[in-house]
Amino acid sequence: MTRQQRLAQLSQFEGIGAHVPADMSSPEVYRGMFEHAIWGIFQTTPDGYYLAANPALARIYGYESPACMLHALTDIGRQLYVDPHRRDEFVRLMRETGVVSGFESQVYRRDGEVIWISECCREVRSAAGALLYYEGTVEDITIRKNAERDLQRAKEQAEAANRAKSAFLANMSHELRTPLNAILGFAQILRDGILGPLGEPKYQEYAGDIYRSGKHLLDVINDILDLTKIEGGHLKLDEQDVDVGNVFAACERLVAESARAAGVELKVVSPDVPMTLSVDPTRLTQIILNLLSNAIKFTPEGRSVQLFMGRAPSGDFLMTVEDTGIGMTAEEMVQALQPFQQIDNSLARRYEGTGLGLTLTKLLTELHDGSLTLESEPGRGTRVTVSLPAQRVIAEDRL
Repeated sequence: MTRQQRLAQLSQFEGIGAHVPADMSSPEVYRGMFEHAIWGIFQTTPDGYYLAANPALARIYGYESPACMLHALTDIGRQLYVDPHRRDEFVRLMRETGVVSGFESQVYRRDGEVIWISECCREVRSAAGALLYYEGTVEDITIRKNAERDLQRAKEQAEAANRAKSAFLANMSHELRTPLNAILGFAQILRDGILGPLGEPKYQEYAGDIYRSGKHLLDVINDILDLTKIEGGHLKLDEQDVDVGNVFAACERLVAESARAAGVELKVVSPDVPMTLSVDPTRLTQIILNLLSNAIKFTPEGRSVQLFMGRAPSGDFLMTVEDTGIGMTAEEMVQALQPFQQIDNSLARRYEGTGLGLTLTKLLTELHDGSLTLESEPGRGTRVTVSLPAQRVIAEDRL
């Protein structure tokens, strides 16, 4: 269908023919586009004098009509821009490139209100190449800029609050550790009867309770300190070449008693072949102990917890702790990875803790450039896999 046929078809509809000019390239069409455009349209001289403006531009700047605007604004750089040097920057860019896009500035409306605009402009030259004028468009972006400002302000306030929280937690934790270490030391002396028997057997039992409670509190404080260090970017890894088998064996010894007390079978499958990783040994041990302790805590008596390792096809090192405990739903898994979150939030929680174990494990893994994945199903148990990149595997000696 030709252009003329299409116009004839449109003119058949009621009321349309009267508004469709016979020649779509006629001045009437372009005048209508100019007059009814949503964005402001302008023509100016390079030295800052308006030659033409459409109604939308007049409305943006707060004038009743383009004529009023053209009469009032005779020096764009001095009268319009909040920054008097902004027009100079605009002209400089035009001279260098001949076009400007997304040029954002603050300008004054007629009533003195300051708004944000975005300008797009190009040079118009004669056939001989002489610069005639600039022409372009203006968009009022005040709402967007205000939203960006509010978002940035909220971000800065949140960051300040987070820094204040981290500083408070760090200071509080340091203040608590000194007297707590003294409590632990004296409780251990009383519990073990280092200076002689206490006399009443109950005293020794109470001293043991004091020591266990203090040790739990110290573990909580240490977790909070680690979290604040990581969040503040102050926790640095002391990377060394570490034998994975030795770390597995040490962790098994440390949690064996708690597994026996809980009636949980603990299986630690050491590597089939000696393997050396480049990691922070203290933090790797912390990762494993957090995962094993969590698994034992949430596994009912008579069931099992297993620690084993492997290699992914990509060569990444994989370490997995798998239990046959209570498990979690998908929503609970998301919650478990958030700091200070407990799956059971009732006042009479069956499982004590700060809710930092998995969070810290994930953050410590990420400090090693690794990742943590969580798989779980209510009533069937949980599998947590820590993956470290292949470049951290220093040696794998096959016997």
